[in-house]
Amino acid sequence: MNHPVPVERLLDTVWDGAPPPTARAALQGHVSAVRRGLGEGLSLLTRPQAYVLVGEPELVDSTHFERLTAAADEVADTERAIGLLREALDLWDGPALTDCGSRTLTETTGRRLDTARTLATEALAERLLTAGRGAEALTDLRAALTADPLREEAAALLTRCLHQAGRAADTRLAHERARARLAAHGRTPGRLPRQAGEALDPAEGTTAAAVTGGGTLPRPGVGLVGRAAELRQLDEATLRAEGRPVLVTGVAGAGKSSLVLHWAHAHADRFPDGRIHLNLRGFGEEEPLTPAEALATVLGALGVPAGKVPQNPCRAGELFRTLTEGRRLLLVLDGARSAEQVEPLLPTAPEPVVVVTSRSRLTGLVAREAAIPLPVAGLPEEEAVDLLAGVAGPERVAAEPRAARRLAALCDRLPLALRVAGARLASRPAWSLSALVEEMSDQRTGLAPLATGGALGMATALGRSVRVLPEEARRLFALSGLHPGETLDSGDAAALTGASPARARELLAELDAAHLVLEALPGLFRIDRLAHLYAVELAAELPCPERAAATRRLLDHVVRAAGTALECVTAAVPAQGVSARALDTARQALELARRLVGELVRQVPEPTAPAEQAADSGRARLVDRLSRTLEGFRNETTDGRPDEGAAVAGGAVPVRTAPDDAASDGVVPDPLDWLLEELVRGAPVEPGEGLPGLPRRGGAADARTARQRPDDRAGAARTPGG
Repeated sequence: MNHPVPVERLLDTVWDGAPPPTARAALQGHVSAVRRGLGEGLSLLTRPQAYVLVGEPELVDSTHFERLTAAADEVADTERAIGLLREALDLWDGPALTDCGSRTLTETTGRRLDTARTLATEALAERLLTAGRGAEALTDLRAALTADPLREEAAALLTRCLHQAGRAADTRLAHERARARLAAHGRTPGRLPRQAGEALDPAEGTTAAAVTGGGTLPRPGVGLVGRAAELRQLDEATLRAEGRPVLVTGVAGAGKSSLVLHWAHAHADRFPDGRIHLNLRGFGEEEPLTPAEALATVLGALGVPAGKVPQNPCRAGELFRTLTEGRRLLLVLDGARSAEQVEPLLPTAPEPVVVVTSRSRLTGLVAREAAIPLPVAGLPEEEAVDLLAGVAGPERVAAEPRAARRLAALCDRLPLALRVAGARLASRPAWSLSALVEEMSDQRTGLAPLATGGALGMATALGRSVRVLPEEARRLFALSGLHPGETLDSGDAAALTGASPARARELLAELDAAHLVLEALPGLFRIDRLAHLYAVELAAELPCPERAAATRRLLDHVVRAAGTALECVTAAVPAQGVSARALDTARQALELARRLVGELVRQVPEPTAPAEQAADSGRARLVDRLSRTLEGFRNETTDGRPDEGAAVAGGAVPVRTAPDDAASDGVVPDPLDWLLEELVRGAPVEPGEGLPGLPRRGGAADARTARQRPDDRAGAARTPGG
């Protein structure tokens, strides 16, 4: 540095004493490349038959490293020395002069620098041992031994640091491995390894359970009902994980934490080095744990005093991975909100088992860390009824088996909902299951029957899932309460929110990731009953103008969807009739459209102010548009049809041109004609729904007309595809 280096010396060094004839020209090219890579403050100048690097010596990493280590050697204060040595070692990024191409440089300067690095590592370990923090040196010492397996000083320090960390089994193993390596090269341990070995207590055990503790898992709560398949899957996943986290996910109230804790307590013998539970608070009332807070908590469970936990998150992570390496340890990370919250807590070694629970699918953890997903849904019907019987009483459930099955379905067979419903019954012996079923079947009661007056109810549980969503996704979930169907697609979501279909699809994916909807088929999302009831509650809290605007957009969307479905049916009508398959497909689409319109018309409040009267007027126009659309297509599809005696081909249903009462004369009704007539009338989709009728052009057809002719509807329903 700052001294000319002759060209001849550079040629001999770079080409190991045998430069080729073209070496000078090549050297000039190397010099040019070095100049382009120099940082600010450094210059490579040309001198007669020489080159000189000019600048402050501290700008060269090797010089800066040497000055830092020299300063640390002269400092008496342990913490100050540790800081200097860490700063020096942080300058390194792999072995010195890697791939430089010169054996001369590698064997001289490279070897000298690597030795200096090893000495700094050993000096840091000594200082950390003095401070009682020897565990922090384990990673660097192992790296030093990987580079030089016969380095006795590093081997002795590794043994001492492991011993100070309380890792008895690992201490003895490290000492025995060091002796074996030396013996393989015909050497006996020197003074330092012997002293480290003699310091070991022969009475020390072979596990480190005392460091991690075996009682850090919370109690699993009441007895687990069912879940045999999930327990088996958890067994299999943890046995083949090999360092990958196992990810247990599901909707709020599915019993994820209870499942994992029951499994962990039942398999304590698999984890002799300890079992640690950490509540990441991803969906609680408190703010979620930051990665630094989580690491500090886990390090405390691993025996690191609070004052000895590194403040630097990277150093804390290194210490965590060092302390967990090679240990048969279980780490349960409960209630994770995001993959980023979990990733700093993943060990590098395959031995520890990590099980994560979350209401989110944490797809990023699956993609980046190859996490093994284990989704948890509602219980099978039989297990759900068993759980209900265990809380409400087996005699009451046995006395009303149908009501018990219906009650389980109304609870989406979720353990939390079943336990709350069972608790209400248990505390009210005079109630029948049928009475509770009747209350819960009335959608106007919402989630009130599954509230406890505290923080245990389903509304509270679902609310915590919704609260952490991004604002746009929260709004879509609330607006979905205006949609009476059980499925949503991007068109429905776009109509509700006013967003583009592409953006609406992204928002639905966010709800799916939070287990608030389920993507049953690509692009088609199902919303379960309890989640929908909660969405209805949220929708009722929205400002009236926002609800009215969303309702108008959705009605407009339904009009277009109904028209499209009718066009498909019309195009499918051949001369001989309508195929059963085409009719069935169209009927499903049109019934959904009718149900949507009927429910949405009810949901729009009566106009009480001038602003709301305009909204009501818009609703009336949309309903009229739909009725005109249906009537128009009905007229188009009945024009020019053949008589009832036309031939039937390909499974087609004969067309009926006779009046409605002809069904009593044995004429098979035309399913398309019947379908459109029923749609215009607005007859119920299912018994008991009683949806309002839709006005026809030039008159009104109400539900009474449909109810007065049940025989005709029954006959039509028996036609193929109907």
